[in-house]
This record gives sequence, C-alpha cells and structure tokens, in this order.
Amino acid sequence: MKAAIAFVVSILGQVLYILILLGAALGLLIGVMLLIDSARVMQWNAYLNRWISTGNAARVLDQSRDVKRFVYRSHRVIGLLVIAGALFAMDVLTFGLQTRPLVRAFRDLGNPTALALAVDSVRIFLIAGNIAAVVAGVVLCFRPSLLKGLESWADRQYSTPVSTKALEEPNYGPDAFVRDHPKLVGTLVTAGSVFILASLGIARWI
Repeated sequence: MKAAIAFVVSILGQVLYILILLGAALGLLIGVMLLIDSARVMQWNAYLNRWISTGNAARVLDQSRDVKRFVYRSHRVIGLLVIAGALFAMDVLTFGLQTRPLVRAFRDLGNPTALALAVDSVRIFLIAGNIAAVVAGVVLCFRPSLLKGLESWADRQYSTPVSTKALEEPNYGPDAFVRDHPKLVGTLVTAGSVFILASLGIARWI
C-alpha cells in the first residue's frame, strides 16, 4: 500500500510540474506578444472570450431527490456499508498514509514544515470525520429513528442560482486594463513567466 501511495504521489508531482511548466511557457508567449504585438493578443482575446452560463449546468443540481425511503428501507445494509467504508478509510489514514512522500513530492511549493503540518491536519480531520461516520453507521443499523432530528435539520434545499449569481455577471475590468496598459502587463507577465521557468529549471537540476 505504501509503495502504491508513493507511486501515485510521484505521478501527481510530475503532472503538477508539467502543468506549471506549460502554464509558464504560455504566459511567456503571451507576455512577449503583448510587448511586440498587443493588437494580435487582443484579437485572440476577442475570439476566445466566450460567455459560458452556469445556469444550465446548475439546473441538474437544483432538482431535489428524496432518498429517505430507500435509506430507511435498507438501513442495516447501508449502515454496514458506511461502517465498513469508514473503518477502511481510518485504517489507510492511520497506518497506511505516510506524510513524508507527500511533503517530498510538493517540497518546491512551500516550507516543508508547513506542508507537513497541513497534511497532518487534513489527515486528522479526515480521521475525525470517519469516526463520526462509524457512529452514524452504528445508529443507522440499530436505531435509525435517532437520526430523525438531524435529518429534519439537514434536509434543506440550497439553490445554486443564489450562490452562483456573481458568476453570471461578466467582468470586463481585466480586459480593459490589459487593453489600456499592454506594455506594463506584458512586462509583468514576461518577468513572472521567466522567473517561474528559471526556478523550475534550477529546482529540477539541483
């Protein structure tokens, strides 16, 4: 299990490295183009600047689905599945997951001590959540009626149009700023991209 986790972590680290590298290379290209031919970059922006509404995608999430009957009809089976899944997750989080491979894979993103603290905090949070899941599974197996109060409190419908309203309003401020200050933005983007590429290259060969 440890070897598999280490392998996955190494793969994720390589993918993240490549994505950051490609993003910095693209930023360098755009920054240089803003310096030498900002009109062409504005043409690219006008062509790619398509408005995508979240309303259609969120409509599926706004449909309420009642699963109470199914859960109470098969409460013992579902409770056992919850307990089994929570115990398995606790076993992996407690004995199988090592923080050192994760910290080693993402050591270039920040201070190793802070990364280790963040990983340990997330692991403790997940372990506490799975302990609560075990308790909920036991209650669901033997006394599902005890969950009625929690169910009535949590059984609410949250509408996504309210929370995504800000996403439905276009913001053309950044486009206008780039159009008015192409040299400044081009210089900043080019310098930032060169710094990232140089840092990644140095870190790769050290």
